[in-house]
Amino acid sequence: MPSISQILAASYPAVIAKRPANQWAESAVLRSLEKLGAIKRTNMGETIEVPLDYQANPGTQELATDMAPTSTSKTEVLTAASYAVGSISVPIVWSKEDEAKNEEQKVELVGSLIDNALESHDDQVETLLFTTGNRVIGLDTLVTEDGTGTIGGIVAGTDIFWKNKFKDYTDASALLADLTSVFNACSKGSGSPQMPKLIVTSADSHAVYEGKLQANQRYIDAKDAQGGFISLAFKTANMVFSQRYTSDSYFFLNPKNFQVRVSKKMWRYKDREAKLPNAEAYGTSLFSVLQVVTDNRSRLGVAFT
Repeated sequence: MPSISQILAASYPAVIAKRPANQWAESAVLRSLEKLGAIKRTNMGETIEVPLDYQANPGTQELATDMAPTSTSKTEVLTAASYAVGSISVPIVWSKEDEAKNEEQKVELVGSLIDNALESHDDQVETLLFTTGNRVIGLDTLVTEDGTGTIGGIVAGTDIFWKNKFKDYTDASALLADLTSVFNACSKGSGSPQMPKLIVTSADSHAVYEGKLQANQRYIDAKDAQGGFISLAFKTANMVFSQRYTSDSYFFLNPKNFQVRVSKKMWRYKDREAKLPNAEAYGTSLFSVLQVVTDNRSRLGVAFT
């Protein structure tokens, strides 16, 4: 009978290959971001440099005549936000005793170890999406209740263009109007291609919003409800809730200006198995490199109370 290490080494690629169709089995938020193209797999460097097209060219002008002189001055219209990368590690450990106890059930044991590691990994990704960790930036820092903050090395208090949109909805009585206010502020015009495509919140706040809709509730179609998740719609954006978020804010996102960047090479990467020092046990780990980034905070928003 092969050892657990041998089965794990052979099984992991097959398990991963089967997951892409529904790889975020327990997360409507991450599945929605994946569908929108907001989870980007990319090559990583020391930092993630995100170009910003932050202002109109000040040399743009209407000509007084067909021969009027035009500006030839070089003007700065581009800059970049710089993000440090973060990482996640999930240990997978088993003992020699596990080898002996599960002699006829090693395949099932390995399957359980892999599934647990993947779900633990993805739970951590979702948690970090809302709550800033040691290095990974969460929505609590990226989209603030006063629009301020230093994100990507840019100080929003100094560079006003870097402020996110925000609105205190005080209580649920004016919720729909205040959600509309944030949505419109992020859109910057009717029909904008950069209007919010996803609103994420907690289960309780999702229920409050649903209660406000009464008879004119709008759900997404059945193909978007895989895994039993039903999301409501607000204007052109789906609204979903996360089990990892318990506060009362509604975050407005779009895939062009909000992304989870993950490493092509180091995403759910399984290391080699090795015997652990000073223990009759073996171990490996899942490892991922990632960061949450934006190239335009003014297109992101939050309604809070």
